[in-house]
Amino acid sequence: MIGSGFGGSVAALRLGRAGVETLVVERGREWPIPNDTELVIGNQDRPNSDMFWMRHITDWPAVVPTLISPVPGVMELSSEAHLNIACGAAVGGGSIVYTGVTVPPPRRYFERLYPGLSWDEFATVWFPKVRATLNASPMPPDVYGSAPFTHSRVWDAHMRKAGHAPAPLDSTFDWGVVRRELAGSVRPSAIAGETDFACSDGAKRSLTRNYLPSALATGKVSLRPLTEVTGLGRTASGRYTVEVRRLAADGSAHGAESLLCDRLFVCAGTLNTNRLLVAARETGALPDLPAEIGTGFGDNGDQFNLYAYTDLPAGPSQGSPCASGTFHDSEFGIPMRAESWQLLGAHGLPVIHTLTMTADFDNRGTFAYDRLRGRVRLADWTRDKSRPSADAGAALNAKVIAANPGVVPFSLTWPFTLTAHPLGGVVLGRSTDLYGRVKGPRGLYVLDGSLIPGTVGGANPSLSIAALAERAMAAVVRDGG
Repeated sequence: MIGSGFGGSVAALRLGRAGVETLVVERGREWPIPNDTELVIGNQDRPNSDMFWMRHITDWPAVVPTLISPVPGVMELSSEAHLNIACGAAVGGGSIVYTGVTVPPPRRYFERLYPGLSWDEFATVWFPKVRATLNASPMPPDVYGSAPFTHSRVWDAHMRKAGHAPAPLDSTFDWGVVRRELAGSVRPSAIAGETDFACSDGAKRSLTRNYLPSALATGKVSLRPLTEVTGLGRTASGRYTVEVRRLAADGSAHGAESLLCDRLFVCAGTLNTNRLLVAARETGALPDLPAEIGTGFGDNGDQFNLYAYTDLPAGPSQGSPCASGTFHDSEFGIPMRAESWQLLGAHGLPVIHTLTMTADFDNRGTFAYDRLRGRVRLADWTRDKSRPSADAGAALNAKVIAANPGVVPFSLTWPFTLTAHPLGGVVLGRSTDLYGRVKGPRGLYVLDGSLIPGTVGGANPSLSIAALAERAMAAVVRDGG
């Protein structure tokens, strides 16, 4: 199995409990979290090499470009044409670097995305199963009412005045750890806004606290971190070959080898699953892969908007767990979820940050193999494909500003748009069957964000990825493959 994110961790647990010997290879490090007193990985205020996967210079909103060493850091940022793609690069995948929101899309958009799946089945079986394993819950009132979450209360107040009713959102943050931070018994991490590059004290219930240790506890699953997959193939007898190189924490390579398996689960995340499979098809290593692989990519409509305000007090910091969100069906031209976000480094500044994600069913990109450079890139993405989502987010921001005296426009412009939720390329029902079995070669499965057709339908992806994987694995285990 390649990858230990939401799809890979689910698959590892279900295979382990079914008694299947499973090796999980993960290119990233296993980070020493929790640490109650020290910053384990850098953050926007204190950038360092551990934040990024093999980069020479930092590249992140609100981070001054800084020279760093190319090491296997926790976040990969791939600078594609007109779009920066961010994805986790650690044991636990994206669960290490996400912000914990655990919500499904509205039923009407789920059914449009997956006409072959049952919403009722997901609502009663798979979504609750994942929520229970991740122990997701809304922010408690005492945390919501604390000083580091002043920005959350301001966001809610401004939204209500603009005519929208915020609702609490489920989160995988550990409220017990957050309360310890508020009490001063551990170093501030979540309440200080750390999340993009992990919370040092384990305030997030990442996959390293639930699915992964449960998988390893079966005795059938083993994990090899710092093992980067460089290519895929197949032997004459039909077994899969997985070419890997072993990495050290300083980024140096320490040998290569070829692994063999009868069944291969590719769960490397949207960006790297597409890189591996498109390259394998186009180089002839796996020539019978579907032509559709690499198509149907989308950025989930991710947009980030900021404004400043003077009508309400600001908190001393902006805590990272998201408290609430709103959903907008048609007012802004495209269905959109808005969430109260945070800005590490605000340090008492009265600034509000909103994340919006749209149900954009139209704008898609393709991963293609560049034979000259021997690499897979996002080939045909343009700024225009992000425009409907950008316009919707900006329109909501403008409405909130207009409805709240004392709120003033405040924005930052980055050289490229950014998505933290890359999706698609190995779309469920097109490149695979409805259980992640890749069409064509037998014994090849994909279970990660690349199954989702470019948009979750107005939601954060983690719950949908894990629920699709739970449903798929139930069938794979039942059917013996």
